[in-house]
Order: sequence, then structure tokens, then C-alpha cells
Amino acid sequence: MKIAISATGKDLTSAVDPRFGRAAYLLIVDPETKTIVEIIDNQAASEAAQGAGIKAATLIADAGAEAVLTGVVGPKAAAVCEKAGIAMLNGITGTVAEAIEQFLTGQKTSPPRNPTPQQTASQPATPCRQGKGKRLGKAQGGGKGGCRTRRGGA
Repeated sequence: MKIAISATGKDLTSAVDPRFGRAAYLLIVDPETKTIVEIIDNQAASEAAQGAGIKAATLIADAGAEAVLTGVVGPKAAAVCEKAGIAMLNGITGTVAEAIEQFLTGQKTSPPRNPTPQQTASQPATPCRQGKGKRLGKAQGGGKGGCRTRRGGA
């Protein structure tokens, strides 16, 4: 079995990067031997204006990963992972070595499905747009994704 871990560096002492699609490295690890079998330099993290998560998900699928350990897998990347049969474990923190231990001991067995970047592993996944309302753009306080809504007219 191979697992992918988003990381800030290239070794087991590197921190888990909470951003899956924008992680500097995607480490492909054999959890049984606790060794890194492949280091993927995630070019999409710095080059892609959009779609970094989708590209990262494609990279780990091509590498044969059966699970990904990270802070948060965004909804578009999650769809690619689900289609490829890759299990997603969100809310992983610490070093790569600690993430492997968490995986082996089953400490993170119930990750949220399709979380938004603002969520953590302890929060339930909720849809971005709830109820009726008008999407707010960045200039209106809706942030980059425009997920906050304003009720009423105008």
C-alpha cells in the first residue's frame, strides 16, 4: 500500500502541509516500512492560479496512492480522489512521521467529506451556500470564494 502526505519538505521530519493542493511536496510513503518511496515536487502549488488541488490529486493517483493524509482536501480535489478510490484523511497535523503513526493506529478514521478550506477536522462539512441569498464578492466581504451570503433584495 502507498499513502500520500502533503508536506513542507522532503523527509520524515518535515511538517505536514495543511494545504493539499498548494503543498510544496507530496510524499508517497509505504506505511509498513515507514519509508518514502517517491517525492513529488508539486509544481502546481506555485504555477497554477486555479486547479492546484485537482492537479495534486491526479499526481498522487498516478503514483498509486490509496490514501492521502493532509490538513484539508478541497471539494474539487476530493472529487478526483473519490473517483480514483483514494481515501482522504483530513485534519492531519505534526510531522510526516507522526502522520504515518496516526494512519497506522487509526487515530483519524472519520474525516469530513468534501470540507471547505475554512473547516477543520472537528467541524462538520456544510455546503457553502445555505438558504436563499446573494453571493458576496471579495470586495463585499465574501472573501476569495464568496461563500458568505446576504439575504434579501439588492
